[in-house]
Amino acid sequence: MTTPGGLPDDPLLTAALQVLAERGLKGATTRAIAERAGVNEVTLFRRHGTKLALLRAAVLSRTTVLAGRGVHYTGNLEADLIHLTREYGEALHTVGPVIRVLVTEFPRHPELQGVLDGPRELFAQVAALLGRYQQEGQLRPEPLGSLLPALIGPLVLPHLMPDLFRTLLPLSPGTPPDPEAHVRAFLHGRATHPEETP
Repeated sequence: MTTPGGLPDDPLLTAALQVLAERGLKGATTRAIAERAGVNEVTLFRRHGTKLALLRAAVLSRTTVLAGRGVHYTGNLEADLIHLTREYGEALHTVGPVIRVLVTEFPRHPELQGVLDGPRELFAQVAALLGRYQQEGQLRPEPLGSLLPALIGPLVLPHLMPDLFRTLLPLSPGTPPDPEAHVRAFLHGRATHPEETP
């Protein structure tokens, strides 16, 4: 059995993400994860070694799927970003709570550094896509350190701070922005016009 992205479907990886999202790092014990996956702890340790290695593998598996499905260069800037935004928004429905836990736990647990390898690689691929369009002259020069958050930030923030969004904004939690409208707003002032292309 495989995930929609073509990776092997490991019940331990799915269980690790679910338990981490529900209980946080401390509550995501190897026993709880093994029970959720329907295996014993010995199987968990035999396959993944440690809890951190399991969490790294779980997060990496999902970000690999997202990168494979969402980050594509076709030469059509708007279409590529709409596709990426749509895939990213859909993925956040399942991994958004995990990201929230990792972001809040990371400052207190630097050992989570390796667990963030998957998101780091995904961001690098998205940054490379944006950089390529900048090199081609379809995007205006702008540091990737501000360009990437401008594209990804509005998608992620509602998942990082759902209570704040529910309190301050009349948004349904977990409802991603419309991909086409989001990309048009992102490109406004950033995309070059044909007459500007070198």
